[in-house]
Amino acid sequence: EDELFIPTPLSSTDYTPKDMTYTESNIRRQTATFDKLIEVGGKDVVNDVYVRASGRKEWWLVGKIARVSDISPEQAIERQWPLIDRHVWALRLPVRLTSERNSPVEVWYAPGDSELDAARNDPNVKFTKVEKEKCEGASEVAVTLVGFVGKVYDARRGEPMFFVERDVRTGGVLIGRKIEGDWVEGEDS
Repeated sequence: EDELFIPTPLSSTDYTPKDMTYTESNIRRQTATFDKLIEVGGKDVVNDVYVRASGRKEWWLVGKIARVSDISPEQAIERQWPLIDRHVWALRLPVRLTSERNSPVEVWYAPGDSELDAARNDPNVKFTKVEKEKCEGASEVAVTLVGFVGKVYDARRGEPMFFVERDVRTGGVLIGRKIEGDWVEGEDS
């Protein structure tokens, strides 16, 4: 009774611990933990989290994780995957082949706060695919050692969902692709 069935693409487990269900109290706790970890560890403990449908060139920014230094980004993502996965679904990101939540997605991470450089096709921004075998030990990670802040898009203000295009095979930059355009500053209200 303590766990719910939610298949994940990363884990061998089919159950979600109560502390990672998509509830307001869990979201607030992981956000507060994220903030505390950044306060102590700075930018070095943060990674941007992206998802994409397999074979598609668009990587969608879903949020950011923070972790203590002896926990890998893969373990932090895996431990919080039920929360992250539900956030993907809540945002309605076009990454599922069907409307089913258990339709597989690929999960990737990049250095923290690198989304603007990634959008500019900066080759120094490395995307890393989360591989199942690198997630070992994630279920034992305490929730106080990892945090997650989901990306929020304001549709009322016309804010588009953020994605970057990368090489489908490697997650690397698109060679020979020049990114043009101006950044438009949003109006504060």
